[in-house]
Amino acid sequence: AGCLHPCRYTEMRTVLLLWASSTILLNYPYVVLGCTNLVVTKGASADGGLHFSYSADSGGLFGELRFLPAADHAPGSVADVWEWDTGRYLGAIPQVAHTYKVVGHLNEWQVSIGE
Repeated sequence: AGCLHPCRYTEMRTVLLLWASSTILLNYPYVVLGCTNLVVTKGASADGGLHFSYSADSGGLFGELRFLPAADHAPGSVADVWEWDTGRYLGAIPQVAHTYKVVGHLNEWQVSIGE
C-alpha cells in the first residue's frame, strides 16, 4: 500500500525528464549568441543565381560590406591577421602569390567562407 509499481515509477520519471529537457531546450535559444548564414546555390534557386547572406545575430556586432580588389603579391610577403570584432592584432601569415577580388565574404569565383 502506498508503493508505486516500478513500471509506473519509470513512466513518471520519463515524463518529468522530458518536461525538464523541453523547458531547457525551448529557452536555450534566448541565451545563445550565434550567427546566421544562408546560402542558396544556383542549382537550388529559381533564377539560377547564387544567393549568400550573413547576419551577426548577437545584436552587438554589425556587419560591413567590404571590397578587396584582386592583387598579385611579391614572394615572401605576409598578410596581417586581425580579430574582426575587437580589432586586436593576431599576427601575420605568408601571403599567396595572387588573391582574387572579394565582396563581403564572396570572391569573384563565388567561393565563400562562413562560420
